[in-house]
Amino acid sequence: MYIRVQFAGFFTLFARMNKSKIFLIFIIFFGLMSIQLEAQTLDRKLLTWERKTINIGAVMEEKGAVEAEFYGLNLNREDIILTDVVTDCGCTTVDYTKDTLATDKIGSIKVRFDPDHRGGEFSKVIIVRTNEDIYGDTLYLEGINMPLPENKEMAYPHRIGNLGFRLSAVNMGNVFTNEPKVKHVEIHNFGSEAMELTSDQESLPDYLLVNMDPSPLQADQRGLLVISYDGEKKGDLGYFDEHITLSFLDEEKITIRMMSVVYEYFKPVPKSMEKIVPRLSLSESDIDFREIPSSRKVTKSVMISNLGQENLQIRKLASNCSCIDLSIAQTEIGPGERASLDIEFDPKGRRGIDHKHITIFSNDPINPVRTIVIKSNIK
Repeated sequence: MYIRVQFAGFFTLFARMNKSKIFLIFIIFFGLMSIQLEAQTLDRKLLTWERKTINIGAVMEEKGAVEAEFYGLNLNREDIILTDVVTDCGCTTVDYTKDTLATDKIGSIKVRFDPDHRGGEFSKVIIVRTNEDIYGDTLYLEGINMPLPENKEMAYPHRIGNLGFRLSAVNMGNVFTNEPKVKHVEIHNFGSEAMELTSDQESLPDYLLVNMDPSPLQADQRGLLVISYDGEKKGDLGYFDEHITLSFLDEEKITIRMMSVVYEYFKPVPKSMEKIVPRLSLSESDIDFREIPSSRKVTKSVMISNLGQENLQIRKLASNCSCIDLSIAQTEIGPGERASLDIEFDPKGRRGIDHKHITIFSNDPINPVRTIVIKSNIK
C-alpha cells in the first residue's frame, strides 16, 4: 500500500508540471545518458592489429612447437602498456612487449603452440588487456594439430604406390573464387627410398599447386602434401570429382582422386542495395512428377524471374544425373523479366522412389546458388 501511494504521488506531481519543465527534464536525462555512453566508448583505447587471426597451418607433433607473432600499433594519443596476456589453453604460451607504447609505436605478442596428442583443427584464444582497456582485446591462433600415430599401418591404410594415405580420396570441400584454398594431406612413405616431387608437375591443371613437406620425404617418414586450389583459375562452378597425377624424380607417377565444390564469391550486400542487385526467383523449387512409367520421358518448365534492378546472369545449370536434360532460352535476364527453364527427365532403367537435384548458379549475390528438387515414383 505504501509503494502505491508513493508512485501515485509521483505521477500526480509529474502531471502538474508544465510542458517546458517536462521537456527540460528529458533533455537533462538523455544528455547525461549520452555522456555516460560516450565515456564508456572512450574508455576502450585499443591497439590496431596487423592481423587478429593467424593460421599456422598443419602442426606435426614430431617437429615440436610452432611460433607466431601478432603486431599491434598504438594510434591513440595516450601511452599504452600491455598489462596482461592470457590464453585459453596450457598448450599455448605467450611473450609480449613490456615497454610503454607511445603513439605510433608497435608492440608484439609472440605465441608459442606446443602440439599434443589431441588432433584436429584448433582455434586458440589470446586475451590482451592494457592500462587503457580492462575488458581485453581478443586474438586467435588457428591451425591443424597432427599428432604422431602410434601404428602407421593402421593410420595410413590406403596405399597409392609407396605413399600411404589416411583416406582413399582428397576432399577439398568448398572452394571459393576470391582466394585459393589450401589443404594439408597427411602421407607416409612406406618405400625404401626417399621421394621427391618434380618441380614442373606438367600433368597438373593450372588451378592446382602441390608441394611436399618435407622434401624429399625420406623412407619410413611422415609428411604432408600441401595442395592449393585456385577456384578463379578453375573457370567453372559446381561439384567436381576428378583425378590428378603427381610426378616424382624417380619417374614414378601416382594418381589421386580429388573432390571439390567451387562457388563464386560475392561480397556482403548492404541493406540499401538488396532491391537493386540481381535477384533470382523461381516459380517453383519442388517438382513432384508422382507416379510415372519408366518408359516415358516427362517434362516441366520453371520460370526464372529477375526481381532486381540489374541484369541477372545464369552462370551455370547442372544436375546430379545424366538422365536430366536442361535448356534455357536466355542466360541473361533483365530487370523485371523472366525466362523459362525447360526440364526433361528420362526415367529409363530406374525403379521406385527417385529424387534428383538441379542446381542453378547465378550472379545473385544474396542467393547465388539455387536448387530445384525433382521427385517421382517410377513404375
